[in-house]
Amino acid sequence: MNRRPTLDQWIRNKINGSKPFGLRELAAYQLNMINQTLEHACRNSLHYRTRIGNRQLSSLTQMNELPFTIPGDLQADPYSMLCVHPNEIARIVTLNTSGSTGPSKRVFFTEEDLELCRDFFHYGMQCLVSEADTVGILFPHETPASVGDQLIKGLARFGCAAVPLYSLSLEDIVLKIEKHRITSLAGMPGQVSLLAEKFPQCSSVKTVLLSADFVSDKVRETIAKAWGSEVFEHYGMTEMGLGCGVSCEHQQGYHVREADLYLEIIDPISGQPLPDGEWGEIVFTSLTRVGMPFIRYRTGDISRWKNEQCPCGSTLRLLDYIKDRNVIKRLPLRYEG
Repeated sequence: MNRRPTLDQWIRNKINGSKPFGLRELAAYQLNMINQTLEHACRNSLHYRTRIGNRQLSSLTQMNELPFTIPGDLQADPYSMLCVHPNEIARIVTLNTSGSTGPSKRVFFTEEDLELCRDFFHYGMQCLVSEADTVGILFPHETPASVGDQLIKGLARFGCAAVPLYSLSLEDIVLKIEKHRITSLAGMPGQVSLLAEKFPQCSSVKTVLLSADFVSDKVRETIAKAWGSEVFEHYGMTEMGLGCGVSCEHQQGYHVREADLYLEIIDPISGQPLPDGEWGEIVFTSLTRVGMPFIRYRTGDISRWKNEQCPCGSTLRLLDYIKDRNVIKRLPLRYEG
């Protein structure tokens, strides 16, 4: 099935509507939004006002002059990073730190911030499904604005049905797939791979979206061999607003929501920016977040900007599949700006 590059049109509409759209226009938009974010964050957040002060950029090349934000900042004092009154917060996500007894990270979302996520899911999911599909949701959905709940709402916007499957046994999931004629699944790699291995008869599942963990070649092969499904990947983290990028049918990497996020690839030891094509750590700056914007946040995830364009025809740069996660925890030297 040939699918049009949905995210291109979405990003173009967010940036300049019907005007010409290319990397130059995208870069100009991102610089403008970074400066707006700097102004908003430094005016309203004690953390950024102390770290950055009153600063505006004249070029994206000046990004490396700004200090990094690290997960420890979020653990130490999340309220100092807040840019709105606490009464304006619609949801707080608490992230426990794996293998640590230290404080948890707390990420704050206004209703406007949550809408950005639903909007991305609305368009991003059209890379793999249409209104004719029924998607089984294996992510938590009971809590309002949880990943599963946001995904269900995003799918509904283009008429795609969704069936919650979270917390069901594998056997009950299979029964639901058969009952609702589910054609697509969205879940974590390990769970979907195990389901495919144990129940290869679920051949109605034509597409699969894997997220929230590293996707190995073995997982891809297991799912494709069992069901003949196209395997898509989503990359994101809670700090990014739950979503960052999604692969298309050509499976060459992630198409990134570049109207909402500005990504850099840096050397994880020196902290210096790397050119396209070189592997390094992903650092992101949020462009449209209101409640808790992030400026040069170190993810610990290793990837690269690919030099070639995607065969789907997208004008956006391709972010390669994640090669390693949380590499920052294993570094002999941590560069913190």
